[in-house]
Amino acid sequence: MKLKTVIKNVLLGSVAGLAMVGTAAAADLPVKAKAAEYVKICSTYGAGFYYIPGTDTCLKVGGYVTADTYYTDIDFKASVATPLGYASVSDDPDGQSYFLTRVGVQLDARTQTEYGTLRSYFEGRFNAGEDYGFGQQITTGDFSFSDGARNQAVLKYGYIQFAGFTFGMATSAFDFWAGDGWQGIQPGSYYSDATLNVIQYTADFGNGFSATIALEDSYGREDEFANFSELSGQQVPDIVANIAYEGTWGAFKLSGAWHQIGDWNPLVGPDEDVALFNSNDDSGWAVLAGVRFDFAETTTLYVEGAYSSGAPGYLGLAGTIPVVDAFGNAVSGWYVGGALIHYWTPSVFTTLVGSYTQSDNFSVGYDLLGEDDGIDGIASTDFTGYNVGVNIGWIPVKGLTLVLQYDYLSAEYQGSDYLYGPVTPLAYSAEATQNRVTFSAKRKF
Repeated sequence: MKLKTVIKNVLLGSVAGLAMVGTAAAADLPVKAKAAEYVKICSTYGAGFYYIPGTDTCLKVGGYVTADTYYTDIDFKASVATPLGYASVSDDPDGQSYFLTRVGVQLDARTQTEYGTLRSYFEGRFNAGEDYGFGQQITTGDFSFSDGARNQAVLKYGYIQFAGFTFGMATSAFDFWAGDGWQGIQPGSYYSDATLNVIQYTADFGNGFSATIALEDSYGREDEFANFSELSGQQVPDIVANIAYEGTWGAFKLSGAWHQIGDWNPLVGPDEDVALFNSNDDSGWAVLAGVRFDFAETTTLYVEGAYSSGAPGYLGLAGTIPVVDAFGNAVSGWYVGGALIHYWTPSVFTTLVGSYTQSDNFSVGYDLLGEDDGIDGIASTDFTGYNVGVNIGWIPVKGLTLVLQYDYLSAEYQGSDYLYGPVTPLAYSAEATQNRVTFSAKRKF
């Protein structure tokens, strides 16, 4: 019995030992890793979207790099005739060459909800180089003359869209053509193209028809002087509305805007304390009509016209003509513009693009002797401008566009008519012209 018990104990101990060895060996074996969560394609919103891991949100990351080379030749001349004599001045500097580079970063995030698509969009622009000549400035979009460094980061777009609403930095509901056809970082002038802070609501009626009502930041339309002097700051944002259609043949838009004008005193009396005139108009407004025709998938034609009173920013003339004139009357003007874009082959295209603008006659104060001792008198003037261009582009590979462009610009003030003052100008004119050649290389990704 004792021998039998010993053998039994040895066998049981061996089994226990083998079990412990098996357990230890199992512990040393590698544990099966959790399956990796790979990025999945999101086909709901088109090409380039991917699901953000762990979410039901689709994200598209993109951007572009634009490198421009410019050559600009400017000519300026002015003349004035008074009972005291005639004077003229002209300036024809040598042509200038300069470079501009822009890097754009774009993020588009979309999520499907019970109320429709929730979308957030961002585009940041990083500009570097010199900015010379007349044209829309690369940071503000205003038409003016500039000669200085432009190394800045700019928020172009940053908005949220949800259930028909748009909140944030977005394209104005007023705009339609917005300069399509112009190439390069510095496009043409004399048309409406504004990106500003908005609250918009768009109703989709189906069959291509929609309508939008919006509150838009008036500061984004005018220059600093207009915003804080002529408009007395912003008490009420601009109210903008449109009705639009998008179909197989093209598109059209009819839009209108209301723009508040402050109680500004454009002139003061001899003691510089007593106001001679106050603003007679407290509201500005603008209307626009535009149409786009698409022909055979190779040709696109834009035609657009706009008229404004007391709202020059809606003509692309912020800082070029005043909101109100020397007597406080709203200054009116109009423009007509468009573009014809034709693809000769899938990789070669040409464009004819341009616009013409003109203001009504308006009153301005002048300091004839330049002594800053007050206003010598009031004269009337008007503004006329046009900018036309032609370009040819080549797309050698997908995502890369090379363009050569020429454009001509004219900006002219002409005035006469004695209105008020001891010294009467009989005639006045000032004109600037610009010939410009642009070579632009753009890579989109």
